[in-house]
Amino acid sequence: MKTKFLALSVAAALAATSFSANAALENSWDFGLKGGWAHTYFDSAKDLGIEDKNGFAYGLYIGYNFTDWFGLEAGYNGFSDFKIKTNGKNHKLKMYGPELAARFAYPLDDNGSDIYARLGFAWTTDDLSHSNHGADSFDPLLGVGVQYKFTKNFGARLGYDYYFKPFDSDYAPEKKIDEGMGVVYIGLQYSIGGPAPVAAPAPEKTTERVTENHSLSAGTLFPFDGATLSDNGKKVVADVVESSKQLDNTEFEVYGYTDRIGSDAYNQKLSEKRANAVASELQANGLNPAQIKTVEGRGKANPVTGNKCDTVKGKAKLIDCLAPDRRVEVVVTGDKTTEKAL
Repeated sequence: MKTKFLALSVAAALAATSFSANAALENSWDFGLKGGWAHTYFDSAKDLGIEDKNGFAYGLYIGYNFTDWFGLEAGYNGFSDFKIKTNGKNHKLKMYGPELAARFAYPLDDNGSDIYARLGFAWTTDDLSHSNHGADSFDPLLGVGVQYKFTKNFGARLGYDYYFKPFDSDYAPEKKIDEGMGVVYIGLQYSIGGPAPVAAPAPEKTTERVTENHSLSAGTLFPFDGATLSDNGKKVVADVVESSKQLDNTEFEVYGYTDRIGSDAYNQKLSEKRANAVASELQANGLNPAQIKTVEGRGKANPVTGNKCDTVKGKAKLIDCLAPDRRVEVVVTGDKTTEKAL
């Protein structure tokens, strides 16, 4: 029966290695304390009585997790308060010693919680009170349990371990009790290390060629019928340059316009002067002359008022109505880069 139990348990432990998840155990260390209840499966025999099969279990352990599903653990255990009676004498049985086990886990979350199985060996020294009949035992162990991590650093365990022959005496009558022991325990642990943080992917950058149109009112830029930039006009041009700084590889086009009042020749000349005045101010604000691709006066062409002012009477009112036509247009073309998080 024991052989079947061992075979099935080992198969279950190895099966756990076929599972994986994104846990936080890889390359981490665990340090823990544990304690619980131990029960021996010793049977009474002639000249030997088992007075109390239950005792206390306690220990500490350290483990290293190579991956999120496999690690090695070393520990030191103590088992005490079992009571044996031989030849009319009462004895207390204690056992203690180190162990080494492989730990196979099925991860449950990113903090390191998992279901685990342990397979290894323990070296147990027996201490039987009022007797010299003790021995050292090298015996296999098998365990299963659940580990819950409150955070990546702090966690708890609930587990069950079975030691196949922790008391292995060669002396009579104690040799008649060479049997196994089961332990139910609770553990508290502190963990350090873990996988290095994964850097967030760099945002994806996209670049597109865009065009911005700035229509600058001649009434803001110049005095009426003039081509010399006012202080306010210079500020408006400076604002255009400042706005263009959000673009790369910028190019500028400057077009001057007048209203329809006056001769074509006069308006053409005035529009050219106004376009040149704005272009010069763009350079005064730091633009390279090579960035200014076009400077052109278009006179009374392309009025934005259309036929809106056709019925307006009186020169003063007409001048006011045609104000939108008197303008300098600055067309800025450049590369705009945007970042898109992945």
